[in-house]
Amino acid sequence: MITRRSMLAMGTGLVAGSALTPLSTQFSFAAPASGGLTMYGPPVGPSVTLASIAAQGKLDEAANGKVGFEIYKSPDVLRANFISGDWKLAVTPSYVAANLANKGLPVKMLNIMTWGMLYVLSYDGEVKKPENLAGETIGMFFRNDMPDLVFGTVMEKKGLVVGKDYQLHYVGTPFEALQLLLSGRIKHCVLPEPAATAGLLKGKKLGKKLSRAIDLASEWSAVTGAEGRFPMAGAMVHQELLDKDPAFVEAFHTACASGTEWVKDNTMAAAKIAAETMPLPAPVIAKSIPATHLTTQRASDIRTELEAFYSVLAEKNPAIIGGKLPPAEFYL
Repeated sequence: MITRRSMLAMGTGLVAGSALTPLSTQFSFAAPASGGLTMYGPPVGPSVTLASIAAQGKLDEAANGKVGFEIYKSPDVLRANFISGDWKLAVTPSYVAANLANKGLPVKMLNIMTWGMLYVLSYDGEVKKPENLAGETIGMFFRNDMPDLVFGTVMEKKGLVVGKDYQLHYVGTPFEALQLLLSGRIKHCVLPEPAATAGLLKGKKLGKKLSRAIDLASEWSAVTGAEGRFPMAGAMVHQELLDKDPAFVEAFHTACASGTEWVKDNTMAAAKIAAETMPLPAPVIAKSIPATHLTTQRASDIRTELEAFYSVLAEKNPAIIGGKLPPAEFYL
């Protein structure tokens, strides 16, 4: 069963400022139809790409009308709307897609749109690597979920045992973790983007010397042999949409690829577009983009990498992916 906590995780948690809501509030799309469609998303990294796609009309022709973009805020509706069939395409933490597929929903993973967006923020300028956190307490959100499992795997591979060599201070959300950090109640904290960027900017305004001490994507690479990244979130598609309009699905993937490159090359312009719909100021959005590791990778092309990611997460919590790896046809 997918719990509310697992649905709230991503990545992919992952918002900043006054709108700190979880990644798994999800990007969602109405099915293509004459007259256009609306895309929905939370105020996080890949939504910058989607906002730009909408503003530039990249999918209007494929949808036979205007494609719009709106922020979607409820954290608990993804599973219900896929079960009901109301939603056919969504960007989700990659493990959520695997879980839903293993629970019997006819969904496939189309692509990955962001690599790991998890960082350790710290007041201690000497913290540069996981080993420097020995003997420390670190703030963590979503216990036994993806951020916790990624961090725990990195620390374990470095020979550090939780409860013995370091402590975790668990809280419910990235916002709570950030508040603890800014209040000085903890010295180190795991945060996703754009919460990490928002924390750094807020800390600077408060005269606090916070730093982005550890990039967990790089550390994940060091301990697992991955390529300096992990497949955190991407687009999930319902089989009904694939059967009904495969051309639109391909157009969407193509738009994601070109839109991602445009965002990375035009961070402030993209941030200004996104700020029209996302409850985040353009400077925060712009500064978070490079740290969000935006990409567009076809799921079938990185199946081995996805399976490796799922397998490591499942070592600590098999239920996170529904108890098994998805079948080959899950990867589009």
